[in-house]
Amino acid sequence: MEKTIEELLLLAADEPEYRDAFYDKLLESEVLVLGGEDAKEGEDINDSDTLSLLEWESAEGVRAIPFFTSYDLLEKSVGDKHLYLPLQASVLFATVADMNLVMNPGFDASKMFTSDEVKMLLSMDFGARDEEEGAEFSEDISLKPITTNRSVKMLKALKKLFVKEESVKLAYVAEMAERDENNTMQLAIGIELEGDEKDIFSRVSDVVLELAENEMVDIFKIDREEKEGMSAYFIHEMKPFYVRKY
Repeated sequence: MEKTIEELLLLAADEPEYRDAFYDKLLESEVLVLGGEDAKEGEDINDSDTLSLLEWESAEGVRAIPFFTSYDLLEKSVGDKHLYLPLQASVLFATVADMNLVMNPGFDASKMFTSDEVKMLLSMDFGARDEEEGAEFSEDISLKPITTNRSVKMLKALKKLFVKEESVKLAYVAEMAERDENNTMQLAIGIELEGDEKDIFSRVSDVVLELAENEMVDIFKIDREEKEGMSAYFIHEMKPFYVRKY
């Protein structure tokens, strides 16, 4: 049976491998947003100058646009008299990309999306890629998504390491082919950092050396200023295997 958005969120809280499935499901689904004081019946989402949405404030004073993944949750939260607007989650995220959003506030299956996280998710374009395609960077090197379960133990260990490292924002993995006399196939791991890097790459190398299962692995830092090359390919064409939960 296919899992709901709420089930995937609860699973992703403890098992990071469910995060991609959660984001995929959410961005493809219709959600419900509440109209603000100036909201009108039949308001058009495409007319952003007049769109009025209700704002919510957490106990810590964080303001966000609330949305609900089902009418049942919306009704339990505000009753059946409040004006609401159904729209695809990806459209909502793109419309209010400069604001925080909160999913199902007041319920177990709730999550806050900061404005930076909203922009990040939109740039990743989850679910819209052909996983069989890759990119060629020179006559000798090409990069493509992994199509088999390679170094599963290593990747799981890296996820656990990244959870403890606040400097790690995202991490990607791909298969890198070098056209040399040995037709070398290795893994490339890209890590996007923010804040203090400390010696994160040293600790990543320790995990790789211990658990890479005879794989050759290249580790590098993701640079968002890079318009071409490996960083740009990871950011715009691939899903990360790790996304920091804020």
